[in-house]
Amino acid sequence: MAEFMGMDPAGVHALIRRLESGKSVLAGIRPGLEAAIAEAGADWAGAGGVTAMHRAWAFFHDSQADLRWRLDVLSQVLPQDSPALTTVRVPFASQEQAATQGSAAGAALSDALAAHLAEGTQRSWADVEEAMKRTGSAALDPAYAWALLAKLGGPEQVRTIFGQWMTMHNGGPRRGLTFELLGKAQPSLGALAQAFAVAEDSGRLPPQWRKDVLTRAAPATLSAMVALSRPSEAFLKEVAVRQFTSPTAGFAPSSPDPDWNTVHVIGAFTGNPAALQRLLAEHRDVAGQLLRPDLVKGTGTADFDELLADVLGRALDPHTGSAATRERAWINVIDAVGYDGSQELSGHYQTFENSAVNAALAKNLTPYLGELALGQVHADSPGLGLTPTGPWKALHEDVAGRFVGALMQDPATAKSLQADFQAYVRGLDIGQAHPFSSDPSVRAEYTRLSAQAGGLSNLLMGGSTYAEYNDDEFIDMVSEAALLPVNYTIARLTKAAGPLASTMIDYRTAEAKDGLADLLKGRLDELTPETADVVANRIVDFEVNQVQLSLQEHGQERLTEEDKEQLRQAFRGRLYPALVKALQARGG
Repeated sequence: MAEFMGMDPAGVHALIRRLESGKSVLAGIRPGLEAAIAEAGADWAGAGGVTAMHRAWAFFHDSQADLRWRLDVLSQVLPQDSPALTTVRVPFASQEQAATQGSAAGAALSDALAAHLAEGTQRSWADVEEAMKRTGSAALDPAYAWALLAKLGGPEQVRTIFGQWMTMHNGGPRRGLTFELLGKAQPSLGALAQAFAVAEDSGRLPPQWRKDVLTRAAPATLSAMVALSRPSEAFLKEVAVRQFTSPTAGFAPSSPDPDWNTVHVIGAFTGNPAALQRLLAEHRDVAGQLLRPDLVKGTGTADFDELLADVLGRALDPHTGSAATRERAWINVIDAVGYDGSQELSGHYQTFENSAVNAALAKNLTPYLGELALGQVHADSPGLGLTPTGPWKALHEDVAGRFVGALMQDPATAKSLQADFQAYVRGLDIGQAHPFSSDPSVRAEYTRLSAQAGGLSNLLMGGSTYAEYNDDEFIDMVSEAALLPVNYTIARLTKAAGPLASTMIDYRTAEAKDGLADLLKGRLDELTPETADVVANRIVDFEVNQVQLSLQEHGQERLTEEDKEQLRQAFRGRLYPALVKALQARGG
């Protein structure tokens, strides 16, 4: 056993680059030196001449190769997210030693496989498994791993070994190995999977081997390979695309077996959630395939919903990956769920009924509430010049509303979203901005920020349009949403309010919510004959009146008729379209 101590990967990479520079200098000098020596002939006074230069170049070259090998070994031996400086023991002192022993192990495995294919007995197969088991942790060495694989003769032998293992232990590949069988496979088949992963990740595996396995291996082989090893991100993502987009993933009428393949591929992202984030960002269709009801609800395995929620939550966490990649991933997820028709019986809304995925997505949505609000504002009031930034510009406001509606299928998630939206509105800070300030710039600032409050209100009401609410739940949600810009306005008008006045604001909010609930209940119970647009106008008038009452209670000046009309138009512009749509969806 050899020991590497205190190796800093970044520093080693820098040293490798410096060695390359030295080789370039020597290579540039050599032709001139050779010509000078030849011209001088017997008069050349130097010792060694070009031979010494060749030895120096070879030293640089061999040192580079050794350092690269050591880095490759460390990248496989160390756990992910390990510190930069570390001490670790590895199997071999040099890559030449590793390759020699890998070739011997590969030859033994190849011989055992050939004997088994000829005999086809349990005893002959036991020899194959024993040959794999003897590999052990040595397969973590890239030089050893590729030497072993090369002795097998080709990628078809790798596929054969996986297929034979599943035939001997599982009656065939079926739709993947259970967790119990996966544990049983780890000492033997796991060593071969690790060798393949290490050779591929280090760049030693020939491209044709990689292509063969990715395109010709059975889904059960691929899922076992990524579950039993630590695959490269590129390999894992290609396996995931194949699995998630397969028509047999999830519920498959043609197969009674549970879909363990999807379980293992998702599970492989647990240790590398940033890889899933990049996959979602790079492939627009993957999110829709991954979140389709037949897959999420149809694997036939226990706790898959929780596993998917955990991995998605990690992938979309604000601290995972880069901001730009994370935003692209979010856009693709929202588009995949919020399309027109998603709420229908055959759409993606079925995924979010009684699912842990709702909460996992909702808890990570908060950083983007501002962009979602701006999208609603731009759609309803483009003249304000408020637009989302970056990729959020392309997100349609109705798609965002349907996505929120999907999350709101779960009552607990709906309440969480309400709280997050209200917290965002409370956090909007306009300083001393006042809706009726004599300073036009102050009024403009108020208009911009109150528009964001109204945008979130629209988004929340848009979600309630599609959520599976009973009448009481619908009334509660719409009342809360409709009061977001009202509460914001009252807070600005009474900015200097003391503790007693603040208590009165809370009281007034609760009282206003009850009043709005009565209006909505009358409409839903058909106690009032008004159409949706008439009721929406009455709600806007009600909101303006709430602002007036709040001002009176806080000893503020009464609103003039012009002031009230300004507020009425502002509230109507922010809320009217979403209110009408929500009410129409509940019956006309």
